Amino acid sequence: MNLPEELREFLNKKGVILLIRGLPGTGKTTLALTLLNTVGGYAYITTRKSMFDIERNYSWLADETRKMIFIIDEKYQFSSTEKYGSAFYLLPDSIKYALNLYEEGAINGIIIDSWHTVMEELRYKREEEREREDLYQGSTFFLNLMKLSDFGVNIIIVKEGVEDDSISYVSDGVVTIHRDLKDGRVYRQITLDKLRGTRISKSRYMVSLRGGRFESFSSSKYAHPSEIKEFEAEEIKMDKCIPSKVFDDVFPYRRGMTVTYDFDEYIPKEYHLASFMPTVANFLKNGARVVMIPPSDMDISEMKYQLHLYSLWKGINQLHFLYHSRELEDFVEEVDMSSPEKIKNTVENLIGKDSGEMPPLIVLGYDRLLSYMENNDVMKLADELKNIVRRVRGIMIITGKISERAVKRFCAGISDIYVKFNNISGEVVMYGIKPWTQAYHLDLTTDAGYPMVLLREIV
Repeated sequence: MNLPEELREFLNKKGVILLIRGLPGTGKTTLALTLLNTVGGYAYITTRKSMFDIERNYSWLADETRKMIFIIDEKYQFSSTEKYGSAFYLLPDSIKYALNLYEEGAINGIIIDSWHTVMEELRYKREEEREREDLYQGSTFFLNLMKLSDFGVNIIIVKEGVEDDSISYVSDGVVTIHRDLKDGRVYRQITLDKLRGTRISKSRYMVSLRGGRFESFSSSKYAHPSEIKEFEAEEIKMDKCIPSKVFDDVFPYRRGMTVTYDFDEYIPKEYHLASFMPTVANFLKNGARVVMIPPSDMDISEMKYQLHLYSLWKGINQLHFLYHSRELEDFVEEVDMSSPEKIKNTVENLIGKDSGEMPPLIVLGYDRLLSYMENNDVMKLADELKNIVRRVRGIMIITGKISERAVKRFCAGISDIYVKFNNISGEVVMYGIKPWTQAYHLDLTTDAGYPMVLLREIV
């Protein structure tokens, strides 16, 4: 998704005025150029200095798009027209030429970027050309520009600042881009403050400017696959990193590692499970042993559903699901969840003393254990399982949703990789604490026939 659907729908109307606002460096120009390049049908009016910046920083713009960028105070060969009344003759040549293009059906509107720099340029021109002072009067320019919307011309204005003013008042649409810095990581969001005549189903989107392009994200709600397909496994090789099938582009998973996924309690269950189930599926498809102490988001019924989603029934003999009660399913192992020693012994017996060429996977749902044990017992068990995993050169994933700071800090200390997952205004975001990484937006798709996480870096 490059642009919010609500914004696309709004710009399909005729004669609307859209204000794009935000503090310096938030991505206003990048959004405006994305509209120019993606939506199309606009003339882009800017200053000479801004033109040089665009040529230098936005190499992805198509050649045809670049031809639609005009300098506010340049002289252009335009044709006179009475369609817009006297307002036409009180506008700079660049906009007159753009209006000729509009009459020809070549464009739908005009983008002004940015309002402050254009106003400054007009002020200088007003002093240079006293005989044409009315042409470059800021207030006159503003009023005449607004009149163009009465003739069906869309007007997009890019303006620095987030305060309400006369422009935001007369605009049919207002969007604000925000940029926050937290723990050294950049978070960008766009808010749809006003879009007259358009239903706003989602008012805030996460944004990235990766590669100098504007892209908005939305964490989708889970939908069951329309058709279940065979999970595409990746071979686990002796001398290579172990594929997680989720975060391979961010973290290298090596034999003997302990990885902790620290989930915000408001993260949807489906996102939590999709963070480690592809890894489970890949291990089972490779014939590797998997021992699971499930997190609180997963019970027996949920595990059976996941086995169905990832087509894992054939590899079920390698799965050991430790649970507090006896169940009919063969993959379930009854264990006393209140005893760290019994859990440790059970895990050790299941994976053996030596894993051989195929490393085992342990999934430790520490939030479930906190229902049966004290904090110290959970930390002791996590440490002992870490040592087992290191000895047999497997992988352990510690995961869950807990608020116990002591347990979190301990798991961070024993982990080789520690990843935090947060819910920010309804969007699922993750970032690495150990090692440090930028923030990533998460989306969930079942297009492949099973749930998979899509990662997009937020820059």
